[in-house]
Amino acid sequence: MSDTPLTDTSTFARVETGKVPALRLTEQGIQTQTQAAAINPGAAYMRSQGLLKAADFTPAGCPQLVVFPAEVTPEEVEALAVSLWEDAGWVGPGRLRLSGQTELNGPFSLDQQIRECLQLPPYSQIAFRLDCPRCRSGELADELRGIDPLTDAFAASEPIGLEYDALSGLLAICRRLGGSLRVGPGNRATGSPAQILSPDPDSAVNLAVYSPYWIEKNALKQLLEPVLGELSTDPGAPDRPSRAQQRLNQEAEALVSAQLGEEKLAWIAAEAAAFDKEVGSQINQSNTFALYGSLGSGADFFLGVETSLQVPISLRFHPNHGKPFAIYQLQWLGQPPGNRRLSRVERVARMKVINAFEDAARLLAQVAAGAVIDEDSFLVTWN
Repeated sequence: MSDTPLTDTSTFARVETGKVPALRLTEQGIQTQTQAAAINPGAAYMRSQGLLKAADFTPAGCPQLVVFPAEVTPEEVEALAVSLWEDAGWVGPGRLRLSGQTELNGPFSLDQQIRECLQLPPYSQIAFRLDCPRCRSGELADELRGIDPLTDAFAASEPIGLEYDALSGLLAICRRLGGSLRVGPGNRATGSPAQILSPDPDSAVNLAVYSPYWIEKNALKQLLEPVLGELSTDPGAPDRPSRAQQRLNQEAEALVSAQLGEEKLAWIAAEAAAFDKEVGSQINQSNTFALYGSLGSGADFFLGVETSLQVPISLRFHPNHGKPFAIYQLQWLGQPPGNRRLSRVERVARMKVINAFEDAARLLAQVAAGAVIDEDSFLVTWN
């Protein structure tokens, strides 16, 4: 298999916080920040905008703020933004556009007094202010609380559309670079203080390998079983739902029926069946299969394989763009729902899965000239 500009640089992986090399997306593929890149407007746009003014962030309704350790550079923030939004890039000194009218203003420097005033993490050294049109849908429903830390932080007025897209993307960037998102006061509840969201870097477990090459099921098992253990096409007997879960399911079905009516539900079911039949006739089922495995209690996983023309934005300049990709998706099945803190047993299981997924993805990337993408749609490579 011949190397491509993409796979030449796909050799750095889950790395320590703040150590992610910036990558540039060009028509020739993905290049490191040491190479020339058309989207680089020059160092002048990325210079520090001075010391952050804490007074702009204390009143209710203040803008959101993202902060990073000193070793994180504006180039790295830009590179990840370009991986998430097609029109991202520097548009002026201290103005990094994310998408549309949404921008990051900065970088600003922070001192100890500002960190204490805004109750920022002690590692915070640089900051960007989010300038984004406000787009809210109202108070978060009770049944949706406790699921997503981002929406919980905005429970008083849930962000939607462009604002939610910007906030969720910034939280993903924080997870990759070891940063934090400061949500202004009054967003969680009337009169509530500001909140600091610091996503756990190890919470990004799942990986996908996009390759121009298809590997048959038996060959894939032979390739990956040395690092993933025994793989099977049988997912095993599903757990029987508890009585409480059965009751919740029945209540949910009754609520949907009452709101839509039996006639509407029947029409939706018929449309869904027709769609599945039409799509199924167009898909070669031999190009879709799944393998299951386990690394111990709580460390069950799934390897889904399919073909698709769709790729993440971070691969839009891949030489194979517009042609079918084989997608090898590694997913942890034991991930606990909601945003609660994991137990020690769950953390051990997660680390087993993380290590195994990295070994498997690295092997697939080498054998099948693949590009590894994490669950936030960022490129993952290994040194």
